[in-house]
This record gives sequence, C-alpha cells and structure tokens, in this order.
Amino acid sequence: MVNTLQEGDDGLVRVDYSSLLATILTVLQNQETKNPFSLSQDNNRLLIDIDEIAFQVASATIENPLGASASSAKSATVNLSRGLKSHFISQVQQIRDGLKQKIESILNSEEQTLVIENFIKNLATDIKEFQGTSQNISFKYNFGKKHNALQKRRLSLQAQDTSSHPLLKFHKLTITVENVGQFDEELQASLKNFIDILTNDSDQQQDLNDILEDLVEDLKSQKGDLYRLRRLMYTEALGKIQREAKIRYLEFLKEHLDEHQDLIYLEDLIRRLRLIGDYINDISKVDGYYDVNYAGVTLNYRTIFSESNAFDELPIIPLIVGYLGETTDEHQGRQQFIFGLKLKLGGKVQARGGKAVIDYNLNLLDPNSKEHQEGLANPFKKESCVKKVLRLTLLYYFVFATIDPSTEGYTPESDLEYDPRKTFEEKVLPILQGSDESQKASKMRGIKRGLEEYQASNKIEKLKKMLLTILNKKQILQSRSYPTHISLKRVILEEDFSKISKDSTFFQSVLRENNPKAALKYISVDSANVNATSLCTLTANIQISEIQYFSTDDSQSFSMEYDLRNVYTIPVLLAAKEKRSTKISDDNFQKDKLLVFNYEPQRLRERLFNQLESPEAFVYQVTFALLAYISLKVLLNASKRRLFIPILRLHLATKEDASPEEVFMRSAFTVLSHLLNGIDERHRINCQGFCIQNSNQYKVLNSLSSLYCILPKIFKLNQLPTKPELDKLAIVVVSSRECDRAKSSDYKIANLMGEMIGVQRQDDGSIRLYMIGTFSDNYNSQEIHSRPDILIDEFERLYQQGFRQVLYIAKSPYSTTLNMTKTEEYKDLYFMNKAVLRHLKGQREEMKIYPILYDKYYAVKLSKMMAVNSLYIQDVAELESLVKDPSKQAVVFFNLFNGIQVGDDKNYNGVISYATLLNLYEGVLDDKDIRQGLIYDTPLKNELMQMLTLYHFSRYEAGIGKINLKLDPYENLIGFDSVGALSIFKHMTGGVEFNSLAFLTEVRKALNVEPESEET
Repeated sequence: MVNTLQEGDDGLVRVDYSSLLATILTVLQNQETKNPFSLSQDNNRLLIDIDEIAFQVASATIENPLGASASSAKSATVNLSRGLKSHFISQVQQIRDGLKQKIESILNSEEQTLVIENFIKNLATDIKEFQGTSQNISFKYNFGKKHNALQKRRLSLQAQDTSSHPLLKFHKLTITVENVGQFDEELQASLKNFIDILTNDSDQQQDLNDILEDLVEDLKSQKGDLYRLRRLMYTEALGKIQREAKIRYLEFLKEHLDEHQDLIYLEDLIRRLRLIGDYINDISKVDGYYDVNYAGVTLNYRTIFSESNAFDELPIIPLIVGYLGETTDEHQGRQQFIFGLKLKLGGKVQARGGKAVIDYNLNLLDPNSKEHQEGLANPFKKESCVKKVLRLTLLYYFVFATIDPSTEGYTPESDLEYDPRKTFEEKVLPILQGSDESQKASKMRGIKRGLEEYQASNKIEKLKKMLLTILNKKQILQSRSYPTHISLKRVILEEDFSKISKDSTFFQSVLRENNPKAALKYISVDSANVNATSLCTLTANIQISEIQYFSTDDSQSFSMEYDLRNVYTIPVLLAAKEKRSTKISDDNFQKDKLLVFNYEPQRLRERLFNQLESPEAFVYQVTFALLAYISLKVLLNASKRRLFIPILRLHLATKEDASPEEVFMRSAFTVLSHLLNGIDERHRINCQGFCIQNSNQYKVLNSLSSLYCILPKIFKLNQLPTKPELDKLAIVVVSSRECDRAKSSDYKIANLMGEMIGVQRQDDGSIRLYMIGTFSDNYNSQEIHSRPDILIDEFERLYQQGFRQVLYIAKSPYSTTLNMTKTEEYKDLYFMNKAVLRHLKGQREEMKIYPILYDKYYAVKLSKMMAVNSLYIQDVAELESLVKDPSKQAVVFFNLFNGIQVGDDKNYNGVISYATLLNLYEGVLDDKDIRQGLIYDTPLKNELMQMLTLYHFSRYEAGIGKINLKLDPYENLIGFDSVGALSIFKHMTGGVEFNSLAFLTEVRKALNVEPESEET
C-alpha cells in the first residue's frame, strides 16, 4: 500500500520545489552542459560528475521553496503546496529520463553500441575476486576466513561459591521524584500567595487574580506562561537532577574510600564543582551579570552552566550513560528513572591524535592553536567553538586554578583554602565582559600556561589512580540515598505591577523566548532543606547502588563465515578531486570495475559552504542527493542480476574535523544506501568512509568489516538443540525523524524508517543470517503512531515469506521527562503502542510478535577478562536488580556484554540491555507468548536469545587477529550517527531543517508512479 500524505489545515509550512527542479532540468537539457557521465578508457569505470551539475544549479537564481513562511517553520520537507503533487512527480520523472539519456549517450558511439543492462552486467564482478588482504585502502577483504571458537558465557548476579570473585560491576543511578502531578496546584497556590504579598490594593489584587485565572484557562488549552513553565519543568528538570547526581556520585565514591593520601584531590574537585553551582545560582546577581563575549559572540554563563552536560569537558567527571527504565506509581504520584553511571577517567581524545583530554582542551583554549583559530574561522563552527572556549575558561579556572605550588608552606591541603570564584570575578570576568579581544586572548593563554606550570595534569593522574582503586574494589559498595529538592526560583517572577498588568503574566519575558532552555537558570536542585527563595518545590531522591556480576561455567561456542554464493558486486567510489585522494584512487582502484563519483571540495568550501546560512549550499545538497539517487537507481534497475554495492568514501579529514562539504557527502551516501536497500529494491548496499589522513592497517580492516557487514553469514553452533523451536526468525528495527513542523505547534510529519533481518536454520543445523531490506515513508502525527501502512505491509510480507516469529525492536522510548499531569501520557510508547501492534498483528494468528526495547550501559571490569567474545545474563529474576517495575509492565529479560576489550577503554565493558512490555496489549498480543519467548526459562527463549546474539556478531567489529561483538548493531538507524540524524541539513533561510531521507522517499514514490495513475 502506498502511503499518501493528505492535505489539511495543520499549520505546517508548505514547500514548493518547482523552481529548483525546473532549474535542474534546464541545466541537464542545456546543450553546452558537459555530460556528467563518462567512461574510462578501458570501459571498466563509469565516472559520474554530478558535482558540476549541482554546482551550476546552485549558482543559478532559485526561488525559496519555503516562500515567505520560513520564519514560522521549525522543519519543512514534504508538505507540498496545494495542487503541486502531480507537477512534482512529472518533474522528477523528467529528471530521471534526462539522466537515463545522458548515460545511454556515452554507451553509444561510433565504436560501440551498448544498452545499460549489458554495461551493468559487464561491470558486475564475483565478490570472491576481491578476496585478499591489503594494508592500503581498497575493496580487498579476507572473506574466506572462518572465525572459529567464538564464544559466549553466561553471567550471574549471584556468586557461584564462597571463593567466587566478581568479574564486573555496575553502578546504578535511581532518581525518584514525588508528587509530580501536584506541580500545577502548588504553583497556582504560590502565585495566589505572591499576589497577596505584592500589593494590598484590592483593585490591583483583583486584576492580578483575573490574570491568574486567564493563565489557568490557557493552561487547560496547553498554551500561555503556566503551560510554558510546566513544559520547562516537565522536559528539563530531570537534566538538572542528573547534574546534581554526578556530584553525588563523586561523594558516594569518597564515602567508600579508605584513608588515602590523595583523597584531598577528590574532596577538592567536589568542593569546586559546588562553587560553580553557587556562583551561577547566586540570586543577588542579575542575569546580565553573567553575559560574556568573545570573537563577536555573546553568551551567558548562567545559561551555559544550567545545562546538564556543563561539566562533561573535565578530564575526570561522572557520566550518565544508559537509560535502563522508567516506572510510575500513579497512586503515589511517584516517578522513577534508572540510569547507568560511568566515570570519565582522563582518557585520550583518539580523534585528535590520542591527546590527553586536559591537553586537548587546554590547546583549544589557546588562541594561538590551530584548533582554536580554525574553529573561529569556520562559520559553521564559530558559535559552538566560542561557547566551548568560554565554558572551558570558567570550568578549568574554577576546578584547576590554585596558588603556586612552589610557594613556601604549600601542601595539597592548601588547595582547599583557595577561592577560585573570587579571583575569577576579579581577574577574568571583567575581561570577558569587555571589548578588548587582545586582553581576552592574553588571559586565555595565561590560564593555559598557569595550569601547565602548576601541573594540573599530575593532580588528575593521582585522582585517576585513586578512583580506580575504589572502582576495582571487589567488596560490594553499600548503596546511598541523597534526598533532594527541585525548586522553581522566585526570581522568575516579575515584581512590577504595571508590567504584570501590561503583559498579562507574572513571569519574566525569558520564559517566552524562542529558546526555552534560556529559562533553565530558574530551576535549582539542592539538598532537601527549606528554601525561602523558591516559588514551588518537588521532592526527589538520588540513590546510587552497586550490582556485581559473576562468571559461570555455562558457555557455548560457534563459528562464523561469509555466505558468498552467487554474490556479484559493483563497487562505488566517492573521491574528492584533490591531490591525495586522486593518488589513492589511481594507485589502489585503477584495476577495479567501478562506479566513481567525484567532487571538487575546494570550490565547494570557498564558494558555497562558506557561511552558516547559505541558500546556495542548500540548493547544491538537494540537487546532488537527488541526482546521485536517481542515477544509481537508473543504473541498478537495469541489472537482472541481484547485486551487492559497497560504497567507499575517501575523506580528507576525520569525522570530527570534517569540513561542511565532507559532512554532506557522508550523509548523502548514507541516506542513498538506506533508500536503495529498500524491500522493493533487488540489491543490497552499504557505505563506509575511510579517512586518508591517518590510515593504518587496523583502521582499514575495521572499516572494511563495517562495509561488508550486511553480507549474509553462516553460523555453526557446537551444541545444537535436540528439537529446535525456531526455523525462521525476523528482526525488525524501527525509528523515526521529524521532517515537517511549525514552531508554534506539536503537529508534525515524520519519516518512519526501519530495517529487517532474516535468521534461518539450515538443513544441517547451521544458521544463516541475512539482510531482508530497509523501508521508509512519511506520516503525520496521527498516522505514524497509529497506522503506519509501510510497517503493516512489511509484516504482511514477512508472513507471506513464512516468518512466524518476529523480534520487534525500538530504542527505549522513555521520555526523560516528569509527568506533571495525567492528561499528558507519561510514557509514550510510540511504535510500541497498542494501536500499532494491533495493525501489525492483524488477523495473522500464527505470527508471534515480541515487543522489545533496548539501551546501553557500562560495567566496570574487576578481573582480567576471559578469552570470550561475549557475556550475557538472561535470568529475569536476577535482572530485576536493574529495573523492577511495580506494575510489572516493563521487564528486563536479556543483557549482552562485550567480552573482549573494545577500543581503548580498559576499565569498562559495554552492555546492551533488552526489555519487553507486559500487560499492555490485551486483545492484541497474548502475554503468554511474550512470557514463553522472552521471560520464562524455555527452549524457545534460549533459541531467540541465541539468534539475537548472532545478529550482534554478524555486524562484528574487526581487530587484528580477532573480532568483537557489535554492541549496538542498531546505530545506523537510531542515535546521533544514524541515517535519520545524518539526513538533516539547513534550508535556504531561517535555520529551518530539511530532511533529505524524507524528501528522497517522496522522490522514490514519484519515480514509481505510472503516468496513467498520477494523482492530482
């Protein structure tokens, strides 16, 4: 079923791409335009230069697709202007026909006549011809290697005997917030009290009470300042508690440390972090006091340090990683959030050549450094660079500044007497508030020099070693609780009657600004004491506890190898027209049959991607993505043979240092890969980038394993089940990304995307795992979480293919928000809600669907890890130690650990935690089926968990001489580096977001429309 977006009065900005598409057609049809397709002399490479076409289009005059409505849109992509759909379809199909003609024209000459089908057939190569190893960047990979003796071992939360020592341990953070549903009531009572205090005049009191009544009425309609305030507390309060929890975690570790000669450094770190909070939250200071500026950018320290991640650039600081669950007791008005804790321990910044964190950040602070100067010179990075530099200036000064250690009588205890706030306010803040840029540069250099001369790095190293002693302690640490108050400060109130009367609100104007986080400074988190400066307060509790994991003798071994039967390939190379890239292309790929995309990075950087808001850059990106997608689709549709298409991108810089045009190329081909892997497409595609700047054998090997990870694989188990419960299993993963939304509304259109994996038992008992395909479509707010047709169609397709068991997986949808009112659903289950599952199940009684949520956390390594590739726990009773939901709705049923050290983290093991939902799907899914498959200790659960584990192994990360289980095989679909995240870039104007995956999804549908069935 083809989903069709319907027109409606939804407040979304309408888009019109007619001018852009018409210009593309004009440039393509221009006789003077060079054909973007050409053949190498040996006819083995098709060279594709759509960069030139896109550059010409970007240089033309294009009407803004947003028209005059840019200022009212947050995002705008597929909500076409009324009556333009058929025209859009026609223009897209004309572009396809034009590209096809261009390809055909270079295949037909006086010397030869070829059709596209035969040309593609000649290019296709048996993938086994790329079998081999290479230390250089190439398509060669050791496919033939069979990975034997892979192993998984069961863990337990109980010691096996008195002599057992824990293998790992996990520090769990539980945040409990009480009476969240009473926030509105308490706030309104506080405002009535405020009215009584503000004035004794009865007429004025009546006016103020009328204003309050109007605000309460607006609240019911989800608008006005009371609603904004509720939303602020609802969405941001938890982040403030998390920052407090980071300091509490340091206190927790300090409480469990025995007398230690370096304990002073931890005590001083805690003290100084508290000083930052006191300084930022000083109620005697007005907001403007905290305004600072650098390089023409003005920021506010109070706003910067109100963010939950404000301390994260310190070399040693707790991190909250992993969201394990959320429970709500509606009767008690209690909401509980469970997270994982991890210590950042002064590690190295691998993307920056392995520099220590403090050295890297001090270098960034130095105005003479290359990183500092490049950050300020780049219009795309300038504001974030300035924000980081100003944050580091305060953060590192408060935490590391001290008296000269060479001063007579100095001891480490002397640091406890040093007041960084006093000297910062006297010697640093006035300079940052002024206009003399040379003074600011001099002060930043001085801070860097001082911290280096006073050997701050030595203190960090001592602190790290001491913290490792407590982390590595095998005796269990007793849990601790820290009662806390979340308060809304009284200073958010406007105290001038005439201004309150004029604005019809009691609150400061900052609450009504476009940036809601600007009001974060009015939320404070303190110890549970009476606070006369608060307007209203929520009671909370921070609990930190330890869970230990013990090894067992229960293990299983298996082998893995590629299944390359009948796999033919046409590799694709993306290479910049730049000296180093061209040399690698000529040296390493000259003999391969390829499709080659080129682009000119310097021209793009200097003429299009040269400012933060560039209409030309937007036009270039849309044009390039559109032409690349249609070109590949035309070529691949001509193949009768099913192909695997590996796309290798040569990048000039690392991902962290990439210039805007390289960022775009990475995102564009990631999006193309997802679309061209569609269920309706015959071919399978994957892409991977290679940085040519610092390539080595390990990086090449790991990148190639990622490039080829979607190829089919065969697993052979050393212990086969006597009576297998499963022959076929499908794994379906779903996510979404917004593509259209107005600033003034929550109504939206979003792109639903997903991936399907097939797992099938072979006649010999081995297990074959393969990619079924991807999907994507666009839906409005009502449809996407009620009846997403594409998802329903794919489940029907799975059923027709014989799949009767489906693991249906999404990222944990826990909101990280407080439930202020029962009218706001406390836990929106998105794709896991009952309406969606009802349609997925349909009338397919034999199909068993297992709803699964996942997230990650980290466990401390206590012992030298055994030579196993993975560790796991699947005993539900034991896993209740992680999350215990009183309502029994969310149940953790499986934890999977890395078994071998991954990367450079020698102290922690990654863990992926899986949970399911019970008692939510009455009349849709049978809880008995979910319990048999995921909860109870049954042969079916063992097989399901085995196949899920094999899926992690199929996306393995390669090391020298070993392979590592892929902890998060879903990162291409979900997260900061997913296809959805990478598909976003800015429109022509107004900072409006454009979703290229959503746009090309509509292009794909337009290409599939037959002329006679076009809709008007």
